[in-house]
Amino acid sequence: MFYSKTSNLLKLTLGLGLIFSLSACSDEDDTMDQMPEPKLASLEVESQVISQNMIEVSLADVPADGWIVIHADNGNNGPVVPDIISEPAFIEAGSNQSVMVQIDGDAQIEDGDQVWVMLHEDTGTEMVYEFDGNTDLDPPFLVNESPVMAPININSASIDVSNASVANGVVTIGEVVAAADGWLVIHNDNGMGGIVLPGIIGKTMVSKGVNTNVTVQLDAGVNINSGQMLFPMLHLDTGIIGQYEFDGNSSVDGPEIFGNDPFPGNVIFTSFMVQ
Repeated sequence: MFYSKTSNLLKLTLGLGLIFSLSACSDEDDTMDQMPEPKLASLEVESQVISQNMIEVSLADVPADGWIVIHADNGNNGPVVPDIISEPAFIEAGSNQSVMVQIDGDAQIEDGDQVWVMLHEDTGTEMVYEFDGNTDLDPPFLVNESPVMAPININSASIDVSNASVANGVVTIGEVVAAADGWLVIHNDNGMGGIVLPGIIGKTMVSKGVNTNVTVQLDAGVNINSGQMLFPMLHLDTGIIGQYEFDGNSSVDGPEIFGNDPFPGNVIFTSFMVQ
């Protein structure tokens, strides 16, 4: 029998090469399997009663720095673009929670409006919102080739006086829907059916959400007569918590507002006649 060391060495070399090749492919496949999926932008936001014309976005998770903006509804269940009705809120890459987005001071909003919350990239000048629909700067984040956005309804805080009464110096309001923890205060009649500002004749604290059968003890010495008007109004509690500090000159504990109508059209207050 003819025996060749060279032939067997060649076979051994080819065999080892095949093993190493298969091993390398296997390692590469394992590496590919272990590579994380590219991070996609996501958004969590709900319809809400808004305070001071600000919308709260529960979560904006983005793979790169970007923006949260608010678009008006176009009447056909879609956003008006490229115009926005908010100040653009800058967000950093990663998870951004409880982001407050301010409605623009020129925007016209009404109770119950549908608006669109949308996430945009920050691709142009850093921290300068530049999307105008004509260039490729600061475009929307896309998932499956669609903008990351969500429609929500924005509602105004409210005071329901359909069930209001005064007895023994106590005013009872049937329902108060507050956008934030704050104050329900009572303003007096100026003698001609108008509101007295900034002084109040009674106050109580209310919590964010729905408050029912809210009672307000009027100040001692206040005389209430049948036929006069009283004016319940919502205020914030932004200074010392639990202490009403609004004096008409500072912004501490200022009135709750919704919309951009001139004062007092944007203030959350109402009136009722004492029976």
